[in-house]
Amino acid sequence: MKLRPTRAMTTLICAAATITALGTTAFAAPPTDRHLPKAAADWSTAWNGTDPNALGTLFTPDGTYTDQAIGVTFHGRQEIAGWKARTDSLIDNVHVTVHATHRDGDHITIEAVYSGHLKGAPKPFAVPLATLLTLDGRQITSDQDFYSLNAVLTQSGLPADWTPPTP
Repeated sequence: MKLRPTRAMTTLICAAATITALGTTAFAAPPTDRHLPKAAADWSTAWNGTDPNALGTLFTPDGTYTDQAIGVTFHGRQEIAGWKARTDSLIDNVHVTVHATHRDGDHITIEAVYSGHLKGAPKPFAVPLATLLTLDGRQITSDQDFYSLNAVLTQSGLPADWTPPTP
């Protein structure tokens, strides 16, 4: 039996390959005249905002958010909002800049730059990010974020074994 990847997974693999080929530097400025799918626009607005619940409400009640770089998954709106709050407490000026999206049915692949300044780090970071959103109608059922934690730490001037302080 020959296994065949779904279109969404193929798109994500291509996006990850592009990010890998570009290295650990951020992309050029995005075009300003393009139209993003509503779910992608709402997702980036929520990440760039200061209300953690704005991110949580984009998800179905049993939605999941996985940060592949650090290997954690959050379940449900409350945990996802909590992750956004924790991120905001650890990273000043956390920002996601969307450069491209691709929609295939209920899947949206986002190519972006994830940036900010880890509190206590000597320098800010800006690294490529690939995100795969799976939708159920207008709400997100699954979010998988892919970026290089090593690139974040290196750009920030922190050692590879750095861990964030506990709250």
